[in-house]
Amino acid sequence: MEKRLLLVSLVFYLAGWISPLTSIAQQDQALRRITFPSGTTIEAEIADTLPKRQLGLMFRTSLAKDRGMLFIFEKPDFYRFWMKNCRFPIDMIWLDQNKRIVYIKPNVPPCPDDPCPTFEAPQKASYVLETVAGFANEHGLKPGMETKF
Repeated sequence: MEKRLLLVSLVFYLAGWISPLTSIAQQDQALRRITFPSGTTIEAEIADTLPKRQLGLMFRTSLAKDRGMLFIFEKPDFYRFWMKNCRFPIDMIWLDQNKRIVYIKPNVPPCPDDPCPTFEAPQKASYVLETVAGFANEHGLKPGMETKF
């Protein structure tokens, strides 16, 4: 009986640790729906902290056509991106504080060697959206267009 009580206590103790960890993992996987002028929508993972921004899409082998990663910054600025440790090409779309497209760098290839080139918009942005390569062209995205999220 004592062993059973100890086992039940251990299960409840571990459940107290697992529940918050599960909650944190779910928050990390939170998606934001982004709608484009054509009506097309994608679900984007949020990169709103320095560790999430540094990791980005590194080490992944692919990205679904209806998915992306939205980098959110605290203030408008010139934000540089690179493709270190990325395994597939992407489109990079810079957005201003009003969620208008300010610049698109299409079909950015993975970086096979150091040093990796960096890419940035010619004007300040508050967000950068990464999508599968060809997305911007396929949906007719152009600077000045407004997104919603």
